[in-house]
Amino acid sequence: MDFFDAPIGPDLSHPDALIRLASAVHRFRCPDMGATKLSFARSFKTAAGAHENTKEVIKKADSLRGCLLEAFAGSKPGDGPSKAKENGAAGHISYEMVLNASREYIPLIHQILLTCKVQPEVARLDERLVFEWASGIEATKTKQKFKSEALMYELTMTLACEGLGTAGTACDESVAGDFSTASKYFKSAAGVFEYLAEDLLPKWHARGSSVDAADLPSESTVGVSDALKSLFLSSAQQMAVATVLVKPGVPNYGLLSKLTLGIAEQMEASVSTFRKRAKVHMERVDKNFFTLMTFQICLQRSLSSYFLARSLWDKCEYGLAVAFLFHAKESLRERDSPTAPGIPVIDSKSPLKPLGPDYAALMKHMTELLDSWESDNSTIYFEKVPNPIPENRKLAKGLHMMKPLTYELGDVDPLPLSIPSNDMPPLSSAPPSYSEAQQQIVRSDEDFARELQEKLNRE
Repeated sequence: MDFFDAPIGPDLSHPDALIRLASAVHRFRCPDMGATKLSFARSFKTAAGAHENTKEVIKKADSLRGCLLEAFAGSKPGDGPSKAKENGAAGHISYEMVLNASREYIPLIHQILLTCKVQPEVARLDERLVFEWASGIEATKTKQKFKSEALMYELTMTLACEGLGTAGTACDESVAGDFSTASKYFKSAAGVFEYLAEDLLPKWHARGSSVDAADLPSESTVGVSDALKSLFLSSAQQMAVATVLVKPGVPNYGLLSKLTLGIAEQMEASVSTFRKRAKVHMERVDKNFFTLMTFQICLQRSLSSYFLARSLWDKCEYGLAVAFLFHAKESLRERDSPTAPGIPVIDSKSPLKPLGPDYAALMKHMTELLDSWESDNSTIYFEKVPNPIPENRKLAKGLHMMKPLTYELGDVDPLPLSIPSNDMPPLSSAPPSYSEAQQQIVRSDEDFARELQEKLNRE
């Protein structure tokens, strides 16, 4: 490098610590499937006995459900994509394998569900199907396994597995530095939970289910699914910002200011949805998640002011740039109390401890940049530093660039079923252990089937 091309003074470009903090996301566990030894083949032995294709599909459903169960047992959070293959040999399975196992199983459980809906009179079971699941987003100490005999419950939780498996895969890609791919995975995860929140779950509850949402895993409720949709959209935008920041050269600071403010707004929307529409489940969710959300909302708003300051400095609005940078630094200080402004305290007991070194590096960078700018402004430019910052110079609203990738269940055909004799008891004569709530779900599914058949006949 030529002497005259060498940089003068310290490097005041945005540091790598900023990129790592800006892209920090919470990694949820996948739901836990109960180890109950249910079998579609045993349950549908009589009804499917005369139909080879049905028996083949039922058998495959058992096999793929087993694969999904094995994936849960072997998954290991924190392993990147390149590590997944090594983990496979050691008994650890990546989020990507959970994702793939869910995607293979979903069409079959969907097909079995549709089969029972359109042929309720012959959808008789030789053996009860009791599905058992535990939440992946609830705190380990408080989470419990929830049981249901509803096929819709099994479909819902498997879809939640796909959504959280997709988000986990996005985290793996982010750790590996592939922020662009991570963003796509997060948008896909947002699409899954949008489908749950706006399509599948409302239809389930609208058909007369008397199951109390408080008795279900958090992911299988409308409010939590809607909150996760907003969360994963914000995560996708975090990855987009990181993608811009890792590229060589000077980024578009004005655009980054709007994007980071949009991230904060999406995160606030997610937390607000938890509070308003999922209060019961919010109390069961891992508290470390909400600690990170508080930190990230504060960080993203601070970064919005930081990037806006850099944009204004490049436009020669030096006094206003200094004011915004000072605000960015001050808003990122540790707060004195839980209700005070600022980030949560980062100490040895804090779940934010791993972010401590990068946080310190970012604060040091902001201090050095502010000192440099104040020195230049006081000796060269002599522009007035406004205090307070004029309202008309603040961003009124952030930019929400990400949209969920549309998710739909694929079309499936119902399987043929038949009952060879009349000696099987109807579901309504089930023993006392059969829950009253499940009977209501079954009856509502029959009503839905009749409505569907009438619609098809009219068409």
